[in-house]
Amino acid sequence: MTAEPNFSNDPDHNPPGQDRTDAEIVPFPKTRDQDPADEPDATPPIEGRIVKTFPALPGGAVSGAQMLADWRASAQQLTDRVGELAKRPDLVINAILKHELYYGALGTGRGIRAAWSWATAAELNAQLGSNPKMVLELRKSRQRMGGAALGLSVLATFMVWAAFGPFLFTLAALLGLGAAGAAERKLRSAGKADDGRGALGTHPGSKAVRGALANAKLGKLDQIRVIGAVTRDGDAWIATVELPPGIPYSAAAKKRPEIASAIGVDEVQVAIDPVKGHNGRIKLWVADEDPMQGDRVENPLVSQAAGTSFWTDKVFAGRDARGRAVAFSLVERSYLIGGEPGGGKSVASNNILCFAALDPYIDLYLGDGKYGFDQMLFEPLAKGVIGDRQGHDPVMEMLETVREEMNRRYKLLRKLGTPKITREIAAKYGINPILLHLDEIQTWSASGDTKADKAFVLSVADIVGRGRAAAIVTGAVTQRPAAEVVPTRLRDILSIRWALRCTTPDASDTILGSGRASQGFSAAKFNADQRGAGYLLSEGALPIQTRSAFLNESELSGLASRAYDLRKAAGTLPATAERPGVKLLMAVLDAMGGHPKGAHTAEILDALTKMDGYDGWEAGKLAAALKPLGVFPRQVEIDGRNRNGYRREDVTQALDRA
Repeated sequence: MTAEPNFSNDPDHNPPGQDRTDAEIVPFPKTRDQDPADEPDATPPIEGRIVKTFPALPGGAVSGAQMLADWRASAQQLTDRVGELAKRPDLVINAILKHELYYGALGTGRGIRAAWSWATAAELNAQLGSNPKMVLELRKSRQRMGGAALGLSVLATFMVWAAFGPFLFTLAALLGLGAAGAAERKLRSAGKADDGRGALGTHPGSKAVRGALANAKLGKLDQIRVIGAVTRDGDAWIATVELPPGIPYSAAAKKRPEIASAIGVDEVQVAIDPVKGHNGRIKLWVADEDPMQGDRVENPLVSQAAGTSFWTDKVFAGRDARGRAVAFSLVERSYLIGGEPGGGKSVASNNILCFAALDPYIDLYLGDGKYGFDQMLFEPLAKGVIGDRQGHDPVMEMLETVREEMNRRYKLLRKLGTPKITREIAAKYGINPILLHLDEIQTWSASGDTKADKAFVLSVADIVGRGRAAAIVTGAVTQRPAAEVVPTRLRDILSIRWALRCTTPDASDTILGSGRASQGFSAAKFNADQRGAGYLLSEGALPIQTRSAFLNESELSGLASRAYDLRKAAGTLPATAERPGVKLLMAVLDAMGGHPKGAHTAEILDALTKMDGYDGWEAGKLAAALKPLGVFPRQVEIDGRNRNGYRREDVTQALDRA
């Protein structure tokens, strides 16, 4: 049996279960007083060249020799890498081709889209409704130019191919792709540098909507609720939102700019409507694109065969941001339309004038402070027209005529014991509603002649204030919406306010009312390319963002012709040379010849029966036709002969009355 070894005298052996304490195990390498944080890193080493190390300088500084060694090692590593790539040029070429083909294809696609937009004049799509001829002609011109350029390019390509083969063509294609790729990378890098907070997009979730309202300072995120799902509504999304307790609809309406900013869209793309029966809920509607641009808004009067009714129908003004019809009644109303030059005042006015003209029983009184052509289509239908007669006297004469008629109606109302003209009273007593439309009112309200201006404003204010009950509607239009043009005493009683694009929020407030801009309703925020955009305050408590309907020249002419036919059939055309009574009076004057006193009946009939339309007339028929006009036969002495006839003075006075 072998004896067990005895390690009792071995200094490197310790019995089982006992720890030796007479030695210390240290890691290698180990420097004296080494900090634990300096222990070796367990991370696998990175392949590279071993750099010669030099003793460290005091304070952690690096010696010049160490820096030189580092630079040499980096240069050697770069040289080795270039050498490896030089042995495999195919790898380099493949990498470059993949890179350039990718970005080159994207850049080429972007270029094709830009060329198509240019050829189709896409930047003028907003003007297609207002000036289609110009847009279509520009499209044709650009497409001819583009087609010629494309044809020359194709021809040059075939010529190069035929002359030099595919090599030069391939090289040119690669260079083209390289240029397109370089442009694409530049655009992308610029986009990355300029990218900000993204918009909610076209399909936002409830949390995103709540977050936007919270960012607009309408409450905390957990206090805002979205009732139901966020759904699509045509080219927009819509959500019903319950605001935090104590926050009403009006507070959200004032925050419309902040809400639009939080959503990431233009303010005109956001519509905020109240929820009936709950003042703490709103309907938030957000359009994908600008609703104040695009195709024009058409007036349904163009396709409407019948006329209109002052008492039952409404004026179609246009459409709101959501595409809904905006209309208002003229009964017991008056209106003020204002905006900067080119803002769309004439377009808005045409919608009202066409509506009134198509009711054959509305008497029109028209005044144009520009003395221009805006109202000429409607002048043959009007009972009172200023035309090109300048100064205060013509307009004051027309205003006095309207006031006299208003006073006559008030006498009738007192006699009947009723407060206002109704449809039944108008029909029974033959009373026609009156529309007094004054364009460019500043011509007479702020001309510089203080006395005449004041008289004009007082007269118009009287008609506006008392005319409501007498079925008289007054409209004022101006391109200078300022306090001196439309004084407070007049502005405050004009019930319908239509503010088109303005230069300043104060000008917008002059039309809509003081403080409206601070509530978020300012027509100064609309751009020149948002034609017809404005705010309409008519039948609601708050102004409505509206894009007015546009009637082109042919449509205006057609509506005016239809209105003429309706009034001719109803017998309500104004006194013109085309009306039978006026034609007869003028014919009688022609038959009298040049005698200042008049003519005997026999002489008049002798000349009259030779004219068209009066063949076979005799004395009794002539007397019966002239009697309704206020002209009666009497003894007339001419050249010493005193016979039955008609006096020139009587006929001319009847013609003036007509």
